[in-house]
Amino acid sequence: MTGPATTPPSPASGPEPADVTGAAPAPSVARPWAVFRHYTVWSLVVLAALLPPMCASLLQDEPLLRGTLGALPTTLLLLQSVCSAVATLLIVRAWDAADPAPMGEDDLPRLGVIRAGRMVLVLPLLPLLAAAALAAIPGPGHLHTLVAVLAGFVLVQAIRLPWTWGLAAAAATALAGNLLGLDRAEASMVFALLAGLVVAGRSSLWLAALVRELEQARVAQAELAVAEERLRFARDLHDVTGRDLSVIAVKAELASQLIERGDPRAAQHGREVAQIARSSLSQMRALVRGYREADLAAELRGTLSLLRSAGIDAEVRGEAADLPPAAARSAAWVLREAGTNILRHAQPRWVRIDLGPTSLTIENDGAGDAPLPDRGIGLRGLAERLAPDGTLETALDRGVYRLTARFGAPPAAEPEDPA
Repeated sequence: MTGPATTPPSPASGPEPADVTGAAPAPSVARPWAVFRHYTVWSLVVLAALLPPMCASLLQDEPLLRGTLGALPTTLLLLQSVCSAVATLLIVRAWDAADPAPMGEDDLPRLGVIRAGRMVLVLPLLPLLAAAALAAIPGPGHLHTLVAVLAGFVLVQAIRLPWTWGLAAAAATALAGNLLGLDRAEASMVFALLAGLVVAGRSSLWLAALVRELEQARVAQAELAVAEERLRFARDLHDVTGRDLSVIAVKAELASQLIERGDPRAAQHGREVAQIARSSLSQMRALVRGYREADLAAELRGTLSLLRSAGIDAEVRGEAADLPPAAARSAAWVLREAGTNILRHAQPRWVRIDLGPTSLTIENDGAGDAPLPDRGIGLRGLAERLAPDGTLETALDRGVYRLTARFGAPPAAEPEDPA
């Protein structure tokens, strides 16, 4: 079901994963987005690191590791790979820490230009200058090394720019290689490789921005559902106590005036105030403890609607009619608390609700690997509400949180007829 109704971290939320980009995650960001962000970061870093040696291998038409390229060119290629990887990591870190991308005409994010500081320009530029100096010296593979290092530099800068600018930079790189001495086939190969990686890099960031928007919308929707539930409870509490408190205020004022005049009717009004106060207190306790009438079928429909609107796969096994009336009322309050806790403390992919004649079981897979903590106020209140005729059990098994409410003892089996 859900983790106990305490402040996070809870078994439903689990520990927040470390951020490889170095930026602190926003409090509204959930674990699915954090995992997707990590995949995006490292895929871009790997692409930037692999481009220089891959480009050189294609131009040389042989694997780089054979060592025929020479020690100095190979060192420059590997140095550019490291510098490109670090610069890409800084770019993605700056993108992740910046404000969300503005939405375009079709409600899709616009990435624009990513501003990441001077280091993303200086780091990949140093190997490029060294490769340009090496290309001035005649030698096998020096030209190919320069073009490969230049491609690595352009890819890093293109990730920061809109994809149209990146494609223009890829075309300029191929043209520069052709002017330096590459034939048309080699220049076309450089353009195709670099353009493909530019589009892949910008598309990865665009898709990550879209996923972040969707995840934040899902979290906001869940928080709104919790707020609506609190407002509903506040309305119930107002309905129970508002009228009685108004009557108490009026009668208390009247009784004080009668006392000042010495009117014996003041005693009667005082007794009525006490009676109304006791009645209002009893109704308020009934509301808080859950003894007020609750419709299990209605609560089931509402909970399913809230969970599915938050993108959770919710499934019900059994019918509300399977429970007797007394158990159904208690199950309605358990279901209400369970649904609220799931939206507040968990990010599950699925929720299963099992209804039986004497029990209600709610499971979800959003518990994570954290140990099961003590029960919060909400679950303790449910356990007190079910006592003495019912019990509340919680369990955590391989990331699946299970809450089981049992209502009274199961009906005794009829003795068999010995005849």
